[in-house]
Amino acid sequence: MSGLATLPRATPQFLRYVLVGAVGFAVDAALLLLLIHIGEVSRLWARIPSFLVAVTVTWLLHRNFTFANANHTAPSLHEWLRFAVANALGNGANLVIYAVLVGLFDWEALPALAVASVAALGVNYGLSARWVFRRP
Repeated sequence: MSGLATLPRATPQFLRYVLVGAVGFAVDAALLLLLIHIGEVSRLWARIPSFLVAVTVTWLLHRNFTFANANHTAPSLHEWLRFAVANALGNGANLVIYAVLVGLFDWEALPALAVASVAALGVNYGLSARWVFRRP
């Protein structure tokens, strides 16, 4: 986290959100591959713990880096659950948009994934900023 911590607090919040998301993706992918190739866990079942660990890592990083106002209160299970739900909603939006673009409009996979991912990023960021980490 030292690399992230050295970025100035003036870095726009959305950019910090994207950087933390990249860290979360790396954690998710690394654990997924370890579970599949070292732990011999199925590709489907390995996704559950890799997602939960990535959600927890990104929640902690967002609390302390992206949404600095959130670290003025103690971390709570309630906040973590809100974050997990927000991410689940964003992932749901991603899948729906992807399915519509590929299934109804016959888009190629990669452009559909790109559009769906950007839309989901907006959903996740909006929910995190306005619901998960919002402080009165």
